[in-house]
Amino acid sequence: MDLFAFPGGRAEPGETPDQTAVREFLEETGIPVRNPVLFATYDLKSEKEDRRHFFLSVFRVEADADLEATAADDAADAGWYTVEEIRSLPVPASVLECAERLAAEMNAR
Repeated sequence: MDLFAFPGGRAEPGETPDQTAVREFLEETGIPVRNPVLFATYDLKSEKEDRRHFFLSVFRVEADADLEATAADDAADAGWYTVEEIRSLPVPASVLECAERLAAEMNAR
């Protein structure tokens, strides 16, 4: 089943987490970003029988507002969604929880 998720992927050898975030965002959306700041980290268990888990680090980044995202690399589609829209999309629980936290933070400003 295809799911909507934040742009992301595995780190390259020698790459820091924030460098990975910047590179993956560009690869999957075509948008260059800057000033990555760690927002949240999730310890996610694999749904496969091998019982592996991985860490998902979510970064806030800055980008020029006039740039349009285009799906690239392993992304099937790219778009911007409100939390209300995300609630109706097939997303992992961590994506919805993180989107709700981001929205709450923005509303508190």
